[in-house]
Amino acid sequence: MPEGWTKHIAGPVAKLDPPETDTHVAIVDVDQAADSRSAVEAAWNIYRPGGSRSFKLLTARPPRDGWDEQAVIDYETSPAEHRRAYSVARRKRTTWTVAIIDGSESTLEKRAAAVDLIVASLRPAGFVRESFAGRNPHRLTSARVTALLDFVRQSANELGVPGVGVALIDHGRIVYEGGVGTREMGKAGPVDAHTLFMIASNTKSMSTLLLAKLVDEGKLRWNEPVVEAYPSFRLGSQATTREVLIRHLVCACTGLPSKDFEWSFTTTATTPASQTFKLLADTKPTSAFGEVFQYSNLMAAAAGYIAAHLVYPEREVGAAYDAAMQEKIFDPLGMHDTTLS
Repeated sequence: MPEGWTKHIAGPVAKLDPPETDTHVAIVDVDQAADSRSAVEAAWNIYRPGGSRSFKLLTARPPRDGWDEQAVIDYETSPAEHRRAYSVARRKRTTWTVAIIDGSESTLEKRAAAVDLIVASLRPAGFVRESFAGRNPHRLTSARVTALLDFVRQSANELGVPGVGVALIDHGRIVYEGGVGTREMGKAGPVDAHTLFMIASNTKSMSTLLLAKLVDEGKLRWNEPVVEAYPSFRLGSQATTREVLIRHLVCACTGLPSKDFEWSFTTTATTPASQTFKLLADTKPTSAFGEVFQYSNLMAAAAGYIAAHLVYPEREVGAAYDAAMQEKIFDPLGMHDTTLS
């Protein structure tokens, strides 16, 4: 149960509600059903008789955590509703446990981490999580490396992924670096140890490491107000602006929404990095400081740019980030293939 939520149990239904009244998570047990879709329909009829929505999509998920079968089912909602509705069905032998998520888009975006925590915490009765404590790990012999690569190759083929980069480390030593498949669908160029992939959110850990390096060097403090390190930093709330410390830039806890759509659709390859701070200045919190976790690409980007500004204050923040990352992270770690181009 996330903090601040309430629980109501009536028969086979456990209904969990956030502080907002427009969203519900219902957990329903269904004794018998032919398949996941049938189980979900039965669960909806128990939870809200006659209130099921039109079916949109069923996505099978691999069984794990003691479940024999899993699937996610999405439903049609009209744009005017501003609502989301989906179900997660899990089967253990002949019994299904269905989580129904039904609520407003704004609340579900704000409470996404809490909802994921609830749904991911469900386990079948009697399940005991596997523990590796006290067990001796196998060394990565050439035979085991080959078996791992065969598994990755087979998985890539089944998923339609053209190529995968792989590095294996055993007791601090690189025992394999390379990959399987090709760099581009339908072409022969193989994936190898030097193949470049899009970096995506791996930059978040790198930016956090850059902050940590500056803390170690005495150029920054984790509990330093951001406006001291970067005086022009602003959020859509003056109160939140004053509260944000350096460590909060990467904690996803300031109450700011993700705002990814605006960031994605209004920026191009030539948009200056400083646009990040303009977007943040127009972004108001949707929850109290420290109340929930809300993933924020903008705040994580700002973290990296602010750190880089302290290293190269005379440069544009995007150029400063590239140079600081090369000097402080890539070169010391021997990441000679990595680029921010």
